[in-house]
Amino acid sequence: MEEGTVPTSRFGVLLGNRNFRAVYLAGVTSQSGSTIAGVAIIWIVFATTRSALDIAYVGIAELAATIAFTLPSGVWVDRYDRTRLMVGADLTRAVAVGSLALVFLLYGFRFPLVLVVSFAVAAASILFQPAEQTLFPMIVAPGALADANGLSRSSRSMVQLVASSVGGGLVVLVGAALCLFYNTLTFLISALLLYSVYVALRAADRGRAPHPAREGRMLHEIREGLHWLIHKAPGLWELSISALFLNFFSTIFATFIVVYVVEVLHGTPLTYGLFLATMTGGMAVGSLIVGRTRATRWAGKVWVLSYGVGAGLALLTMALVPGLLVSFVLIFVYNVLLGFSGNAWLTAAQTVVPSEVQGRYFALDGILSWGILPIAQITGGLLIEARGIGFAVEVAGIGLLGSGFLSMLGRNLWKFGTPA
Repeated sequence: MEEGTVPTSRFGVLLGNRNFRAVYLAGVTSQSGSTIAGVAIIWIVFATTRSALDIAYVGIAELAATIAFTLPSGVWVDRYDRTRLMVGADLTRAVAVGSLALVFLLYGFRFPLVLVVSFAVAAASILFQPAEQTLFPMIVAPGALADANGLSRSSRSMVQLVASSVGGGLVVLVGAALCLFYNTLTFLISALLLYSVYVALRAADRGRAPHPAREGRMLHEIREGLHWLIHKAPGLWELSISALFLNFFSTIFATFIVVYVVEVLHGTPLTYGLFLATMTGGMAVGSLIVGRTRATRWAGKVWVLSYGVGAGLALLTMALVPGLLVSFVLIFVYNVLLGFSGNAWLTAAQTVVPSEVQGRYFALDGILSWGILPIAQITGGLLIEARGIGFAVEVAGIGLLGSGFLSMLGRNLWKFGTPA
C-alpha cells in the first residue's frame, strides 16, 4: 500500500468513517444555521417591539417545550429507530423555520407565530439531542468514542462562535427572513445526511432478527429508567445530582459574561468578542484531549476535580484578582476544564449505559442537571443588582469550589469510570 493512502491521525480515521462523517457534517451544518437564525429572531423581535419582555417570552416558549418534551423524548429514543427520529426532528425544524421566514416575507412580523415556531423548534431539538448522543456508540468504535465526541463538540463550538459573530451583520445585510431560509436549508441538508446513515445502518442490519419497538405506558418507562439510574448506576446518579449544583453556580457566571467584560474589564465590543473566542477555544481544547488522556477511566474524579474544584478556583481568582490578562488566561483555563469534564462524562456514559436505556438516561440527566438554570439566572441577576458583578462571580466560584468538595463525598461518583 502506498504511503498516504490511509489516514494516520486519530481524527482522520474518524472522518474516514462514512457514517460518523455524515453525522458530524449534519451537526456542524445545522449548528451554523441555528446560531444565525437565533441571532436573527432575537434581533427582529427587539427591533420591532422594543420590549425586553417579548425576548423573555421567546425564552419561556423554548423552556416550556424543554419541560414538556425532555422526558418523553428519552422514551421515544429508546423505543424507536434513532436515525429516523433525528431525520424527523430536522424536517420538523425545517418546516417550522421555513414557514416563519415565508410569513415574514409575505406578511411581515407576527410575534405569536414567533412563539409557536420557537416552541416547535425547541421541542424537535429536545428529541434530536438524546437521539444523537445515543447514536455515536452505534457508529464509532469504543476506543474512538472520546475523540468522536471531542471533535464534534469542539467543531460546533467554533462554528457557533463564527456564526454568532457574523449573524448580526447578515441580518443587516440580507434581512432576518433570508437568515431563516438559510437555517431551513441547513436543517434539510442535515436531514439528508442523517438519512444516508439510516440507510447504511439498515443495510448493515439485514439478515439479523428484527428488534420490535418497545411499546408501553410512558410513565412506566420513565420510572423504569429512573429506577435503573438510581439502583444500577449509582455513580451516574450522584453525577447528575452534583451537576444540579455545579450547573447552578456556573450559570450565575455564564449568563452575565458581558456584564463582567464591561464593568470589571472595562472592555469594548472587541474585548467581548475576543473573550468569547477565548472561551470557545478553551472548550475545544478540553474536549479534544479526553481521547489522548483516556480520561474516561476516571470520569468521576475528572468531573469533580475539573468542573468543581478547578473551575471554582479559576472563577474565584477572576473575582479576587481582576485584570485583563489574568482574566483571559483564567477564562481559557476555566473552559478547558469544562470541556474536559463534559466530554469525559459524555463518553463514559455512552460506554457504560446500556443502549436500551440511553435515551431515558440522557433525558433524565438533562432534567436533573439543567432544570435549575432559570433559578440560577434569576439569582445571578439579583446578586448583581445587590452587590455587583464581581460579587456574583465570587459567589459562583465559591459555589463551584464547595460543590466540588462536597461531591468528593460521593464514593460511587469518585469511583465512576469506564473499564481500563
